[in-house]
Amino acid sequence: MRTRVGGDGPAWKTAEQGAATSVLAAASPLLEGVTGRYFEDCQEAEPHRPGTRRGVAAYALDPEAATLLWQVSVDLLDL
Repeated sequence: MRTRVGGDGPAWKTAEQGAATSVLAAASPLLEGVTGRYFEDCQEAEPHRPGTRRGVAAYALDPEAATLLWQVSVDLLDL
């Protein structure tokens, strides 16, 4: 979602706007070798601030939670 110019509330992104960050991360030589980072609106995401819809949540950066998620996924897939 994007905020409308003039502050009239939220507006949906176009398909191109929605895909832009994923395409940038996948194809840009500027990000070659960059891993383990979160991006939004073609920029590295800042930590989430309460009351906003932006930023990367603290739990998404928690290495213990990532390890647990990986193990649960492996167990569920019976690998």
